[in-house]
Amino acid sequence: MDAKDIPENFKEFTAQHKEKVYSKILENLPNLEPKEYKDIVRVYIDRKGQYRRPAYVLLGSLLYGGTVEEALFPAAVQQLTEDYFLIHDDIMDKNDVRRGAPAAHILYGIEKAILGGDTVHAISWHLAFKASNMLGGSRGKRYLDKFADIMFTTHNGQYYDLTLGSPSKDISNFTLEEYYQSIHAKSAYYSIYGPLQCGAIVANQPDEVLEAIKEYAAPAGLAFQIKDDILDCTSTKEVLGKSIGTDIQSSTKTLILWHAVQNASPSVLNKMRSIYSKPSGSKSEEEVKWVIDKFNELGSIAYAESEAKRLINESISKFDKLTEAIPESNIKRLARDALGAAAIREK
Repeated sequence: MDAKDIPENFKEFTAQHKEKVYSKILENLPNLEPKEYKDIVRVYIDRKGQYRRPAYVLLGSLLYGGTVEEALFPAAVQQLTEDYFLIHDDIMDKNDVRRGAPAAHILYGIEKAILGGDTVHAISWHLAFKASNMLGGSRGKRYLDKFADIMFTTHNGQYYDLTLGSPSKDISNFTLEEYYQSIHAKSAYYSIYGPLQCGAIVANQPDEVLEAIKEYAAPAGLAFQIKDDILDCTSTKEVLGKSIGTDIQSSTKTLILWHAVQNASPSVLNKMRSIYSKPSGSKSEEEVKWVIDKFNELGSIAYAESEAKRLINESISKFDKLTEAIPESNIKRLARDALGAAAIREK
């Protein structure tokens, strides 16, 4: 990729390659019948997400001397995993909107949506094997092992999230350690540093480089999820393309909630505890709004913003230290911007 073709920022880089990745997905979809089954499987694929995760794969390859062309297959795999995860995630979170339209389970029912998600999952593994074969030899094996580890860890992280989100888990009894363990497993690896590592494997980099990527990109991955938690309280359905207040509705324990619990008066804490103890999906709009208002009054959203910023600064500082051997270039500048983009976004 010529230096003149490298865009100014990560958002433009993502847009530049989005259609290439989408086309690679379409080229490798199986023939599905009947039409409704095909529609279910493709509902999120064809709506297209932000394509950040595949962009991190491509960027990881370029940063460490690889090419976009060789990284396209792994990038397509990364996007398909997002499309699969979200179908199931929307069911678990009772989210009725995804990418600006009704969620899959709202359109087709829970049973068919689960089946559609399972099918996308199967397709992602098929493409992962194709990517492994294309890379060949030890590169192919290392890529497939890395992809499997990302998948296992993300599912484990979703378990942590569901456990923390249980209404029976008192909001006063969860710790920062539990929160960070959950978001590291369910989001930081799969969203930021795992894709970058996949790209580095495409570029045939050793395990030492993969460890360095984890060291500098994991904080940005944590910031990514914290920003998600913030947007769930501050954005709109129109901007975000999905339901707002779902973390409160599903009793998810977030950094914002942790801060609020530490700073709320006994009466506010008791009411908050009462709301969070209700089953997922049973809180009223008024209750969700009341909780968000208290988050603002207590400075909890501002606290989360400051933590996300701190983590991004940590990530970029570590990046500069751990990539000293890589000469300054437009690609390195873009990688730096990509780390910051984890928390500087509107959706």
